[in-house]
Amino acid sequence: MQKKLRLFFLSPLLALISSTAVLSKSFAPNQALQTIANQPQTSVAQANSTTPPQSAMTGWLGFATTANKNGTFLPLLPVNADAQVALFSDVWDQVKPGTSLVGIAGGIKQQVKFRRSKEEPFGCEQNKTKMATFTAPKRFPFGPVWLLPANIAKEAKSLTLQALNLSEVPTSVLPVNKRKPSQARAWKAGGATIVMQKQTKDQVRLSILINSRIAYNAVEKQFYIQGDDPEPVKFPNFDGTPGIPFPIGAFQANAKSAPMIVFWQPSYEGQGYSVVASVKGKMQKVDEQAIYFCAF
Repeated sequence: MQKKLRLFFLSPLLALISSTAVLSKSFAPNQALQTIANQPQTSVAQANSTTPPQSAMTGWLGFATTANKNGTFLPLLPVNADAQVALFSDVWDQVKPGTSLVGIAGGIKQQVKFRRSKEEPFGCEQNKTKMATFTAPKRFPFGPVWLLPANIAKEAKSLTLQALNLSEVPTSVLPVNKRKPSQARAWKAGGATIVMQKQTKDQVRLSILINSRIAYNAVEKQFYIQGDDPEPVKFPNFDGTPGIPFPIGAFQANAKSAPMIVFWQPSYEGQGYSVVASVKGKMQKVDEQAIYFCAF
């Protein structure tokens, strides 16, 4: 029997999920990315309509595809020689092929055209996952791609995510005695600073500062699977640790909006992502999905 996609909550219960599970959702279908206060979602119907979306700051998160299996650490990237962008969703069936959006990533802003909504190869053992795929004049850099209607994409841009020296992190977030590569890592993206610091052997605190002020705090815990004896979270190379997020991209709707941060969050049988953005003036998680990839 052919394996099916499963979108599931990012939790320690991943170990109980069967590889033949049917499609489910961790959030409402194709939850829009909201970046400032009181912004309604952009529906797929609006994207296929001549009526502009209600909000100028909404869109969809896709990922650049690769024509061949790549050597990067990010298994989220679909392998697709015929499409340049794919987003994990099953609600694009009614969208007309050729519908245009704008894709933004890695300093590139270009028109993309909806190709189809179909199960596409993803993961191992001939697994297929429902995706909406798009064509573009050229491939985007590996990583997330922000998709927006053309009339609201004029000011939107991608931000460079750069490693930050721990000495540049405010002491209010990272005390001097914790400024060690074995204890913390930090990144900068526009006006946002992302700080990850080890709390216990299996817990990491994620903090996001906007213009040097703490805007988001969360404790992330390593996933465990029955019968497994995982090693403690190890800094600085913790990317790939099940359950621990790792920043992979950042975007900004306009010069006045807070940056939107995208995280990769691996698990034992899946690949996940989450998005933290500003809603009603507060940074919070606005989108989160995990996709079955390969049996553990």
